[in-house]
Amino acid sequence: RVSIRKFECKLCERSFSEKWALNNHMKLHTGQKPFKCSWPTCHYSFLTLSGMKDHYRTHTGEKSFLCDLCGFAGGTRHALTKHRRQHTGEKPFKCDLCNFASTTQSHLTRHKRVHTGEKPYRCPWCDYRSNCAENIRKHILHTGKHEGVKMYNCPKCDYGTNAPMDFRNHLKETHPDIENPDLAYLHKWFSC
Repeated sequence: RVSIRKFECKLCERSFSEKWALNNHMKLHTGQKPFKCSWPTCHYSFLTLSGMKDHYRTHTGEKSFLCDLCGFAGGTRHALTKHRRQHTGEKPFKCDLCNFASTTQSHLTRHKRVHTGEKPYRCPWCDYRSNCAENIRKHILHTGKHEGVKMYNCPKCDYGTNAPMDFRNHLKETHPDIENPDLAYLHKWFSC
């Protein structure tokens, strides 16, 4: 059965079969994130209650989304959906310029930069640029061109490290007033 998408967004090309789905989508345009995480010192907010609940499990460590084929346990429905693609071989994200297909949107976005030539990540210490942040990390840590350099330097004190999770933990424990010390925040140092 094909659902009729009768609720159209007036700001973009998306349409939905249910009014509530359109209402949730509109929050993307307004920036509204009414569901705030209640974990102490966490500043994350979400468009939907289910998104907030999925996030909250990252604090508690609860992994209640189980794969019926191998026993994998995920903390979110999204993690389980991505995992299941390993079993099915499904690659729903397809490049419209070549035959590349991926299991995740982020891999497709990175791949498309091969066609556009876009290199949005840069080394802070030389002219090297790349289409993904991971290549910047490899360049800094493994080429030997930047001996002794620390990739992640605290904006509030002299702490520096090359381990992103150590840096994230430092920000959370030492500077809890910094909002959202996640890996996306860490990568801002290398974005153009």
